[in-house]
Amino acid sequence: MPLMLIGLMAGYFFLNGNPAEQSGATTSTVRTMPESEVLLFFLRDVFDKGDAMPTEEEIAKIRYLSVRHDDEDRWRFTYSLDDPFTNGQAELIDYAIHDKLLNTQRIEQKDFEAFSGLTELNLMNEYEVSQGTDVGFRHLQGIKAYAGGFNESFGRIANYFGDNSQIVKLSTQIRSNEELALLLKFPKLQTLEISYVNETVTDFHLLNQLPLQSLSLTTVDHLGWLSSLTGLKSLSVSYSKETDFSALYSLSQLQELKLSMVENLKTIDFMQNMPNLQSLDLDYVPITNLERLRDKTSLTSLRLTSPNKLESVEAVNSLTSLTELSITGYHGAKSPISLPNLKKAELQSKLLLELTAPVLQSLTVDLFSEDLDGADLAKYPRLEQLSLKESGNFTGIPSLNRLTDLRTLHFNETYFFEETSALFQLQHVKAITCTECSFQFDEQESFANNTLEHLTLNQPSFRIGNGDWLNDAENVMHYFADMAALRSFTMQDDSIQTLDFMKDWERIEVLHLENNAISNVEPLAHLPHLRKVYLLGNQAQNKSVLDKGILIY
Repeated sequence: MPLMLIGLMAGYFFLNGNPAEQSGATTSTVRTMPESEVLLFFLRDVFDKGDAMPTEEEIAKIRYLSVRHDDEDRWRFTYSLDDPFTNGQAELIDYAIHDKLLNTQRIEQKDFEAFSGLTELNLMNEYEVSQGTDVGFRHLQGIKAYAGGFNESFGRIANYFGDNSQIVKLSTQIRSNEELALLLKFPKLQTLEISYVNETVTDFHLLNQLPLQSLSLTTVDHLGWLSSLTGLKSLSVSYSKETDFSALYSLSQLQELKLSMVENLKTIDFMQNMPNLQSLDLDYVPITNLERLRDKTSLTSLRLTSPNKLESVEAVNSLTSLTELSITGYHGAKSPISLPNLKKAELQSKLLLELTAPVLQSLTVDLFSEDLDGADLAKYPRLEQLSLKESGNFTGIPSLNRLTDLRTLHFNETYFFEETSALFQLQHVKAITCTECSFQFDEQESFANNTLEHLTLNQPSFRIGNGDWLNDAENVMHYFADMAALRSFTMQDDSIQTLDFMKDWERIEVLHLENNAISNVEPLAHLPHLRKVYLLGNQAQNKSVLDKGILIY
């Protein structure tokens, strides 16, 4: 008899699956403090705790949190102490872990139960977040949005929350019609991202029972059912093999549209039925012309990425309401573009010379191994931020002093050669970030700069004169000794040995020096405003010489 009972019970569980997963029930208690060393380090830093543990009350102050393990194998968090659902201007702050050992560790999904004040948790389909069957967020009274981890079952997600009617935003994968039907358990869902769909899923018509305003789809090949979602204001479609796009004619309320890797889209005629469209993003879409956009005054943002078959961008010149424009990977004819209201642009260098934009404030240039002369930027008198990427030589740097509003520079794989000195002595710039940049120093005194407040050098290359490229950054750090206005300095994963060049940085507040070769921090002992020093990965033994009020990580 006992054996028979055991057999019956085994059959029950086999047929009904995991009851805990289906019901969302959990036998474990809610985790009130993260156990992951990665999360604890992040929290101690954010709340200036030093070696002390964060409190539950402090953790509850975080309202938004996203987490990912980036391409450089670093943990990255984006967080906010403001609720983005009640404050449309909530500041989202990016944070990266630089401890090499911490970056090898995984984070348990259950650790996020400790963030009791969250209104949005985004696990970004992250593989390095370990999932478990005993996770739940029923205690998060303010939770409104959730994005799942790697291949996380929506059957499980659907049972995470105490009140599904509070959830207005979800990002998940759908592997069956049964999982798709579970979305109806969220009656106030407004924003839905489906990052993967199994080919057996067909019941998309169920989505018209939800008050959706924003929908993002990936790997959905049949889109005819979209015609019933006439209330949509935002739509994104990626990696679709659909050939019939007539359903898009019905979406007359759309304000935002993104089409990415939609390989059979040849025309955008449906734009004529979208009178309210404000933002259009076409990414690797094989259209040949933009005539349907001509004179579309509702459009304020246009992004074209690798439009390989596009022959001309002349129609863009008619979009006088544009405030944001991005055109990259374009191989067609050049054409003059004059946009009186444009404030933000990303362009290839060959198109930059064609652009007239008198109120432009933010500019990103894709150099693609070409040169850029700073004199060509003088026609943008209101420019505040400049970014250069994709490898190239930047000359004419003194011309930037004519741009009196220019405050922030970002460079990626940029070569400066003879004008390194001019870069570090610009008159108006307050922040410079250089990643994999190459600098040539002349035989001269250190740079004198009383304006620059924030300097970041990521994996820089240095040489003096026309000599060989140096393996040891120690030989050039003295050039930075007279940067008297610096408030933060970052140079990680390099070969700094001594800190004497910093001894006169009287305004410095934060130093990121992780993973260098520093053994002596005494030169920092008399810096009056220093409050944080990141020394992970160094061999410094005399940290005690620093004031006890300085946080050392």
